[in-house]
This record gives sequence, C-alpha cells and structure tokens, in this order.
Amino acid sequence: MGSSLSFLWMLIQTILALLLVCGLAYLIFRVLLPRLTGNFSTNNMVRVVDRVGLEARKNLYVIEVTGRWLLISVSENGTQLISELDAATAARAEQEILKNRGLPPGVPFGGSFADKLNEVIGRGKGGKR
Repeated sequence: MGSSLSFLWMLIQTILALLLVCGLAYLIFRVLLPRLTGNFSTNNMVRVVDRVGLEARKNLYVIEVTGRWLLISVSENGTQLISELDAATAARAEQEILKNRGLPPGVPFGGSFADKLNEVIGRGKGGKR
C-alpha cells in the first residue's frame, strides 16, 4: 500500500511540474515575447521588408527607410549598401510577394507562433494544405 501511494504522489508531482512548465511557456510566448518584440515596424522609420540568407553569416536585406528602399548586405565583415531601389517598383514587388505567400498586407513574416502552430495541427488532422 505504501509503495502505491508513493507512486501516486510521484505521478501527481510529475503532472504538476508539467503543468508549471506549460504555464511558463504560455506566459513567455503569449505575454512576455510580444511585449519585447512588439510591432515596432509601425512606429519606426526603418522597416525590414525582406531578408535572404546567403550563407551562415551572410544576408541580404531589403529595408525601407523614410520612403527609400535599400538593398544592403550584412556579414561578419560589416554592412554595405548595395543599391537604392525604385520605391514604386519595390512596393509593387512587396505586394506580389505577400500575395504569393498568402499573407495579408502589413504582416511581414506570417503572423504569430500560435497561428503557425494551429496551421500545423490543422494539417495533421486532415486540414488544408
């Protein structure tokens, strides 16, 4: 009888610990991270429109700075301006990319983690895509 109670108590402790970890993960992802990352792009003069990774530490960025569209490269050696893009053409290209990704305008990288998780869970249950 004593060993079965001990086992039951360990099981309850394990479930409580799991609930605590899940609660902390929820708190971090739903409350803390959105406040830290926020939607700064609407209040800043600089907006990262797109990023392409070339190698492990080499990237190309298309950024919009006060209406000017710039193509820059970033590596461990520094940042370099490659070209200034035509604003109208770049804006049309951005809208085309968002349309092809299936994203609404103003959502740069596909929504929240919860949206992605729900999409994956939906696929696993025979959902769309």
